[in-house]
Amino acid sequence: DYLLVDCPGQLELYTHQPIMRTIVDQLRVWGHNRVAGVFVVDATFVCDAPKFISGILLSLSAMISLELPHINVLSKCDLVDNERVLEILEVQSAQELWNIEESKFAERDKSASKLAAQTRKKRNRLTQSICTLIDDYSMVGFLPLNISDEESIDHVMSHVDHVIQYGEDLEVQETEEFAGGGAEED
Repeated sequence: DYLLVDCPGQLELYTHQPIMRTIVDQLRVWGHNRVAGVFVVDATFVCDAPKFISGILLSLSAMISLELPHINVLSKCDLVDNERVLEILEVQSAQELWNIEESKFAERDKSASKLAAQTRKKRNRLTQSICTLIDDYSMVGFLPLNISDEESIDHVMSHVDHVIQYGEDLEVQETEEFAGGGAEED
């Protein structure tokens, strides 16, 4: 059995207020020791590198705040071009992702004013520093979830089961074939 506490769009509940942390602590007091955080980001964010980097930072904030085993999920992958999602998820660093985005932006905006170019240069230094921080600790990864693909759902559920160690306390069941101690001898 799973108990889901869904807080869609309520980032302040775990980034600015201790509400979710209090709920987690109370669950543990009640004996529910297998608790995990599942942070869900809309897959449409992966199509825009700045939004995706922001999603990574929000996920990291939730991980730090909740102090729980944690899984990050990209939801609504069925609504986004699958190749684009895989392309973004295969990029091994936030810095590389930002560089790809910046090269696309530079191509579109070659005629920018001097002030706009200076502002972009400052923003790039800040963004590159943030990306370096993300890359240095490499703590955030995402699992794609396509609600219309049963394998995708099973994949995410198996990761959740793994982090909460679901089934770890179950006894190993022997089948009749192996109950007698192995193969028969001649």
